[in-house]
Amino acid sequence: MGTESDHRDVRKVQFTGRSTYVLSLPKKWIEEMRVKAGDRVTLVREFDNSLSVIPIFTEARESLNEVTTFISPMESGNTLRRKVVSIYLAGYNIIHLKIKSGRMNPELRDAVRELVRRNLVGTEMIADASDNITLQVLLSLPELSVNTAIRRMYLIASSMHKDAMSALAELNHELAKEVIRSDDEVDRFSLYVFRNLVMAMQNGRVLREMGLKKPSDCLSYRIAAKSIERIADHAYNIADKATTLKDKIPKDSLQKIDKMSHLALTVLNDSVEALLRRDYHLADKTVDNAKNIRILEDEVLKAIEKDKVRDSANINLALEDIRRTAEYASDIAEAAMNQTIDEVIEKHSVNQ
Repeated sequence: MGTESDHRDVRKVQFTGRSTYVLSLPKKWIEEMRVKAGDRVTLVREFDNSLSVIPIFTEARESLNEVTTFISPMESGNTLRRKVVSIYLAGYNIIHLKIKSGRMNPELRDAVRELVRRNLVGTEMIADASDNITLQVLLSLPELSVNTAIRRMYLIASSMHKDAMSALAELNHELAKEVIRSDDEVDRFSLYVFRNLVMAMQNGRVLREMGLKKPSDCLSYRIAAKSIERIADHAYNIADKATTLKDKIPKDSLQKIDKMSHLALTVLNDSVEALLRRDYHLADKTVDNAKNIRILEDEVLKAIEKDKVRDSANINLALEDIRRTAEYASDIAEAAMNQTIDEVIEKHSVNQ
């Protein structure tokens, strides 16, 4: 036997009977895990061929984890919001917010309510007393998979971009304001994705439930979620600029801007599809296609100069937002390539 420590111990695999292999477990570990003779455990073969031994009651308990944080009466609403978001991202399902002394002031209470309503998917305020608030995340993993959340984020961001471009072309200020209001929805789903990815990195069972193959996939999905969040921000910026324009963009310039926007949306669609379908070749083509965005941007800039557009400064900034949309989409495609590289290479073992 090897020397026992808190996290590592070497044991021999023994063969018994005709087809069973037996491995003894350190007594200290069993006692710390509160497992006794006769209890059932789940054996899981991980992606790297390591084995996990999970007590059945541990699986049930994982979805009931809770935490308490104490709030200073002098704490600001923004500070409290950031603290709650960090706890949510850490994967806790029940969050107790307790004031250190006295009553919770209305500003803090309103900050929590607004955060739950606007940003935390599947979260409800289940207790609201004078000195404490309790939040519970009610949504379980199978109800809204990360793939579903990513696709939902993409659909909202794509729709925001289209509407922002329509607002820019038509000087439709009401449509532009609607785009601006939609930005919170993308942020909500991005926090939900980040939360689940943190949980997946810590727990192989959660990783499998999410449909991911290995922990490194979490990085690809995090890049995708963050990139889509940024794309929604750029749609917000385009809509914001649309509210400042006083004259419509000349037809020739507008057609070229539309062409540039269409390429950005095509690249975005293909990059998300490549990620969700694990399609290396589509991702590779998408990265190449995204590079054309700068050529189209140069064409638009020349047209704007030729048409002597009055508010060219704001339009140029909108062009930058469109280009950045394509570049962030290209980042998603590159993440998809990194995620699926094993599917296009042949591995060789090296014999020592």
